[in-house]
Amino acid sequence: MNWKKVVAILLVLSACNNKPEPKVYLSNSEKVFRINKQQLFGAKQNILEFYEINQFTTVWQDSTNRSDLISAIIDSQYDGVLPEKYPLGKLMYSHQHYNELNPSEIAKTDILFTENFFRIANQLASGKVNPKKLYGDWEPYIPEIDFVDLLQNNLQNKSIYESLENSKPKGTLYTKYKKAFEKYVPIISKDTLSQEGFLRKKVWINLERAKWLQPDLGESYVWINLPEYRLQLVENGKTVETHKVIIGKKERKTPILSSSFSGIIINPKWTVPPTILKNDVVPKASANRGYFASNRLTIFDKKSGKQVDPENWNPANYSAYRYVQQTGKLNSLGQIKFDFPNAHMVYLHDTNNKLRFAENQRALSSGCVRVEHPFDLAESIFKIEGVSILRNEIDTLVNREKTKNIKLNKKVNVHQVYFTAIIDSTGNIQLYNDVYSLDNRLYKRLIQ
Repeated sequence: MNWKKVVAILLVLSACNNKPEPKVYLSNSEKVFRINKQQLFGAKQNILEFYEINQFTTVWQDSTNRSDLISAIIDSQYDGVLPEKYPLGKLMYSHQHYNELNPSEIAKTDILFTENFFRIANQLASGKVNPKKLYGDWEPYIPEIDFVDLLQNNLQNKSIYESLENSKPKGTLYTKYKKAFEKYVPIISKDTLSQEGFLRKKVWINLERAKWLQPDLGESYVWINLPEYRLQLVENGKTVETHKVIIGKKERKTPILSSSFSGIIINPKWTVPPTILKNDVVPKASANRGYFASNRLTIFDKKSGKQVDPENWNPANYSAYRYVQQTGKLNSLGQIKFDFPNAHMVYLHDTNNKLRFAENQRALSSGCVRVEHPFDLAESIFKIEGVSILRNEIDTLVNREKTKNIKLNKKVNVHQVYFTAIIDSTGNIQLYNDVYSLDNRLYKRLIQ
């Protein structure tokens, strides 16, 4: 047989045996789509960073991840979040019809899910409102969470819901407020006139504030809730001392912050702070130079350090001087001062006018907190710190009006807080006066 005919027959037989493979069609859930960078125009930095890591491709193909995010947003109402403020309709439609969407719609859906993951994660972790921006003199605790890394890992592990649960505050105080708030879920109306509506508003406001507080308050700490006008010393979870306090007046608010005691000064000198200098000392001393002597204030030139006679004082250049009040019972700080690092130049201290502790409304100071029976508090802090100084030694220093600076090792924290609704161990709610009129400003932001 001709070899050419043999080859031809073999080729025909081969073609019959090799039937074409059937074409496989992948659903959208099984594909990865490109995201056009123009679709990310105006997006926040964390979103751009996230998609850059993922080479600008879609990541929400898995229906479990999409479903988990939607469920987490709905369940966030128990944490004081309003789910209706999120685009749940769009998220649910895109989730249910994912395999029917075209590539452009898939990309938009992906960005939408990513945006709302970051939004709900941040709101659950540290609240809807940034108090620093709202109030100015409020130093919130900001948890160190890398939300980009969080999303990346939990998309791969299919643990979106769990990751959002874990990002919520862990403190016992937050847990108390959350439990109290659960009875008001779902929030059907914005009613604040009825008793239930008013209580819901108060608990909601303070639940949000609990998100701004560090979860670990410390083994030993001083807790000063400004609306209560009260200081508590807490050791191992138990209140061991309670003191009345005087806080800043409304126009000179005591700032909200957390720190640790760094030192206690017995018989402190007082250097007049900028606000009091500008608003009080300069106007009064300008009208009467005898003001300095009657208030035991000494003027020093900042450059030379030399003492300045009140008659040579130049009120037009008042900031060129330092104004110091000498130690003693008449000192504005009293006879003891508690220092802790902070950006507001505030501290705790004694007072030369103890009669004012008898008043019920005690927003009277220029910003610092005045403490009743401060030497009792100092003695307890010394014990916690392991400072070996006896009470009779302190009394001797006080009587001699001799200044002594005792350094501490920051074992005792201090928390200046603002809660207008306190929940006790039985779940009862105790309301306090909104001294600085801060509640309504926050409430308006929460319902937006």
